[in-house]
Amino acid sequence: MDAQASQALASLPGRRAVPATSQDGSQIPCDPFQLDGDVLRVYLPRLQMAGIDRLTLRFAVANTPWRAEFELAEAEYHTFEQAIGVLRLIKIERDGAGRQAARAELRAPGVLTAIFCRNAVDGNEYDVRVEDISESGLQLSTELEVEPGDEFGLATELEGRRVRLEAKAVKASGGSYGRTTVGARITKISEADVLAIRRLTASSG
Repeated sequence: MDAQASQALASLPGRRAVPATSQDGSQIPCDPFQLDGDVLRVYLPRLQMAGIDRLTLRFAVANTPWRAEFELAEAEYHTFEQAIGVLRLIKIERDGAGRQAARAELRAPGVLTAIFCRNAVDGNEYDVRVEDISESGLQLSTELEVEPGDEFGLATELEGRRVRLEAKAVKASGGSYGRTTVGARITKISEADVLAIRRLTASSG
């Protein structure tokens, strides 16, 4: 295992609701809480564990998607709702490494919340139009005069669910009707939302 893979694996404890897929394709959430070498301990929904032998966890570190495959070595009773799963690593690899992040046309309304913007008070909200999105970046248009380096939160709809992320403007240019077109890099996003974007870009491709 190389250093980046080790660091990615070490980032799992403390995460919540990491998407996990069993060997038969069932999706269950897991909460990793302890890593000892290549053994990861996670909280799992106890009543969904029947027949599980292997779990594949998908997550992102600094916008790089990872895929870690584990065997379920043992399961321990924790509470009526939760069990502790002892997962032994089989392999970890970049998920889709070497491919440029595919973009999907979105053209959906959204709300931008200023975090650190030169021309806006922190916490102010602005209506935007999200033109396209990928796992690592997006393009939007807004009446706010956004400048490169500005940081903001964004909420929009994707696959019928609310997606929330944080981003940093990389480029900005004047568009039509006094609006600013912004290209931004995603800096914070949940694993579930990364997977939703991946599904959208795959169906668009």
